[in-house]
Amino acid sequence: MFIPELISYADIIIFKVKLSILKPKQTIVFLIFTAMLATLVIMSLVNSGSGQFTELAKAFDHGQLNFLSSIGGYGQDPVLYHGKIYWDEGPFPAILLMPFVWLYGLFHAFFYQNYLQFPIVLGVIYLTYKLARKIRYSIEDSLILMTGFVLGSVFIGVASVASSWLFAQAITAFLLLWSLYEYLGKKRWWLIGSICGMLVLTRISAAPIAIFFVLEILNEHKEKVKKILSLTKLLLPVVFAGTLVGLYNYLRFHNPFQGGYAYQLLSKGQAESRALGVVSPDHIPTNLYHMLLGVPDVVLKYANSWVLKPPYIKNNEYGLSIFFTSPYLLHIFTHKWSTFTPQARHLLIAAGVSCLFILSAFAVGKDQFGYRYSLDFLPELFLLFMIMYKSNQHKLSNGMKTLILSSSTINFFLLLMYLNSVRG
Repeated sequence: MFIPELISYADIIIFKVKLSILKPKQTIVFLIFTAMLATLVIMSLVNSGSGQFTELAKAFDHGQLNFLSSIGGYGQDPVLYHGKIYWDEGPFPAILLMPFVWLYGLFHAFFYQNYLQFPIVLGVIYLTYKLARKIRYSIEDSLILMTGFVLGSVFIGVASVASSWLFAQAITAFLLLWSLYEYLGKKRWWLIGSICGMLVLTRISAAPIAIFFVLEILNEHKEKVKKILSLTKLLLPVVFAGTLVGLYNYLRFHNPFQGGYAYQLLSKGQAESRALGVVSPDHIPTNLYHMLLGVPDVVLKYANSWVLKPPYIKNNEYGLSIFFTSPYLLHIFTHKWSTFTPQARHLLIAAGVSCLFILSAFAVGKDQFGYRYSLDFLPELFLLFMIMYKSNQHKLSNGMKTLILSSSTINFFLLLMYLNSVRG
């Protein structure tokens, strides 16, 4: 069981000393971003969103794999099969919720997903900070890098609303970061394998991170027997989780490879996309466009005019480029492949497999902030960025700090406008 250590007293003391000698402008910047982070964490607590995983947890508690009541029609992604309604997302988030749902049920109360999303967001904040410290960034730089992931990436949108789709992706981000933190720390392969198994049960498109760990084991200068033992510890939980998914699918849809997407009730446009294949190369151009080239929509003064009005831009619900929400990631691609270390190459390969999988899927994640599916591989890219930047620079340059904090600020205000429009 993972119980994260508290930030060391040394870190706290050093940070207090540095904070006490900050210049007025630095203090203002620090307070602004602390307020933004606090706002995001509070959002994860107060925005209840939808509750499909809570309802699925209820069903599991009653020994059923289908929902006990209707979850709504189009837009809620119900899966209708032989007169019963199922859910096409992985079962792990619902399993995680089961004890809480059961306990609240004793008092006839509803356990909202955001109650659990709140500590998950805190966990992501903690893990991104600790990852930066593992790579020997200073406390100040680690805080800025942590801000860069939490506010300066698509995670900001996923963390702010606890709808079932985003709840699953918040859990995915936490699990990915946890596995990388464990790898840079104690490197217990049985635990890393167990985390990868949880990913298989949550979002299988994020599970290719296991490829990174396999390649790292194979690249170790150890005896063959020890490598085999490490691989066994890593892969056994993954295989077990994959078997559970196959059994879960078979019991619901009589096919171990059918997760329910083929039976999902969709709008006409979504159904036409799915008709090309749930996973198909035909979907790659569309997804690639939104992931790499998506830009904000403009705010027009008049409906039939090209005149802009403040704030001039707003969120594009089909997705924003990962290089718009996280421009610092471009640093990775300023290096030649020949300069990548084996570890860097392994991270990029694992991220690339996940990326190819989601690019081939029929859905684009519409009604989102940023390109949320990129969270299936973004933690790998974030770690790769930190490693590669550290190898060339001893600390974050003023330009990189400005870039990270500026993108975080833009994301934050675009998110606020997006949430306001959704509520409206």
